[in-house]
Amino acid sequence: MNTANPNYKHEGAKVLLVEGKDDCHVIWALCKKHEVPETFGVYVCESDTILLSRLSALIQRPEMEIIGVVIDADTNLKGRWQSIRGKLSNYHNLPDAPELDGTIVEAIEDMPRLGFWMMPNNVDPGMLEDFCRQLAPDDAIVFAEHCVMKAKEKSFATFKDVHQSKAVVHTYLAWQDEPGKPLGQSITAQVLKPDTAIAGAFVSWLQRLFAG
Repeated sequence: MNTANPNYKHEGAKVLLVEGKDDCHVIWALCKKHEVPETFGVYVCESDTILLSRLSALIQRPEMEIIGVVIDADTNLKGRWQSIRGKLSNYHNLPDAPELDGTIVEAIEDMPRLGFWMMPNNVDPGMLEDFCRQLAPDDAIVFAEHCVMKAKEKSFATFKDVHQSKAVVHTYLAWQDEPGKPLGQSITAQVLKPDTAIAGAFVSWLQRLFAG
């Protein structure tokens, strides 16, 4: 997890699959803040479809020890989870629903240990920005959401409803010193707080998954 010279396509035996570079930088920033040991690398897949295809391919490689997955629940967490269970039904018996604190499935026979974090919190629909909005002060995010909705009402904003959290988080970031910092840099700068409950739960899941 070298942030100075990032490797977005880690090929080692312990790997975390993520959808995009924003996910990657958020995770690196949290790991640095919480001093998570560098025992794994990150592979940026560029899309959820590619991520799931890569997961299906990697799980069959005998050299793999641990595979973690961070993926957006989007609008249908239950449907997303059932899709993942279906793809892996020949290899692992996944639980009926994601675990609240992140799912970990122990290694069996020649299969690696698996871990899943469904953004934002393994329970609700959403995406990375829904996770990140919980790293911002509540009153500031509420006001940012109010501003965003007012802009939408006046037709100043054209974002799709599914991207409302993106608009809210980036509105909040636009108000900070050096407006518009990327998500990962905003965590490093403490504009998004890395010590909130959801950040702690995510880091704990990573540590448990890649321990040993």
